[in-house]
Amino acid sequence: MPYKIGYIDEQAGERIDFANLMDDDDDNIEVVFFEVDEHTVISNLLEEVLNSDIECLVVDYHLSETGVPFEGSDLIGLFHRIRPNFPKIIYTAKEDKVIPEVENEIIYFINDKSIKSDEKRSEDFRMKLKTLINNYYEDIDEAKQNLIELTTERKKRDLTIEEENLLFKSKKFLLKMDTRKRELPEVIHNLDYISELKEANLKADEILNKIRNA
Repeated sequence: MPYKIGYIDEQAGERIDFANLMDDDDDNIEVVFFEVDEHTVISNLLEEVLNSDIECLVVDYHLSETGVPFEGSDLIGLFHRIRPNFPKIIYTAKEDKVIPEVENEIIYFINDKSIKSDEKRSEDFRMKLKTLINNYYEDIDEAKQNLIELTTERKKRDLTIEEENLLFKSKKFLLKMDTRKRELPEVIHNLDYISELKEANLKADEILNKIRNA
């Protein structure tokens, strides 16, 4: 199955350039385009992206150049609040202007468009996108496995501080896959995530107190 990269840019030429950048027989990447123009409502676009089956989101920063009523960083910021761990990139030719305009943690999602003129950097960018996707899936699988194993183990015995901490982190990660309650991962529904999370929070307080008093 190909990697599915969502791409948003208001300029047709830039969309073609990005498709060409991703077009490599060895990389197996499919580009999914989302249309934007001066009539686009950011909340509607956000919902469209969230409901798609893309595995990484790449957005041009300077969307307003042709009248789009928001910038790419605005969309990435909203998307990040809902799916903070999901792979995403702000794609720009003016990195120095973008950095002061975004939140601190979003700085790390910025990528320079000049890579498309360099074959080696283009290859590295495709690898970066695939690695982001692969790591995201691996983190999900690991968190689910930890959640299942440690929740089961807790019914048999008291967990160690390290195990409680790992359980808490795993639940937190899974809850952040999509912060909209209707989109929560099935594994958390099956394990009564609300009561489990409250208990995990209490355990986290216990852990902190033990560390302080150690």
